[in-house]
Amino acid sequence: MNQHVNNVKYVGWVMESVPVAVFENYELSSMTLKYRRQCSQSDALQSMCSPTSCTAKLEKEAEVEVNGAGCSYTAGSQTSIPDVAKCVPPHLQFTHLLRLQVDGAEILQGKTQWRLKKSKHLH
Repeated sequence: MNQHVNNVKYVGWVMESVPVAVFENYELSSMTLKYRRQCSQSDALQSMCSPTSCTAKLEKEAEVEVNGAGCSYTAGSQTSIPDVAKCVPPHLQFTHLLRLQVDGAEILQGKTQWRLKKSKHLH
C-alpha cells in the first residue's frame, strides 16, 4: 500500500547470496538482521554474503543483483565452493549486506549461522 518492501522479502534476498553448496550440506540454525533503512519497490539492490570464522576457507564473496522492478531478483554471479565437502566444519557463519545499487547505501546487515545437516554427520 505504501510502496515499501515487506520484511519477509529482505530475508529472501539475503538468502539468495548464500552459495548453493552451503544449502546442500548445511541447514540454517539462526539469523540476525539489522534493518538500516527502507527499500521501495522501484529500488535496485545488491545482496552480498561473506564467510566468517571457519567459513573463511570458502574464500569468495557471493553477489546477487536484485532487480528493483517489482522487487524481484535475478540471479547474478553465484560463487562456487569446491572445497565445502573437504572443509565440512560442523558450523558455518556468514555476514550479509543488502545495499542500494545506485549509491551503496545500506538497507540491511545480517549474520547467519549454519549447522551440518544430520545426514552429513553419519559419513
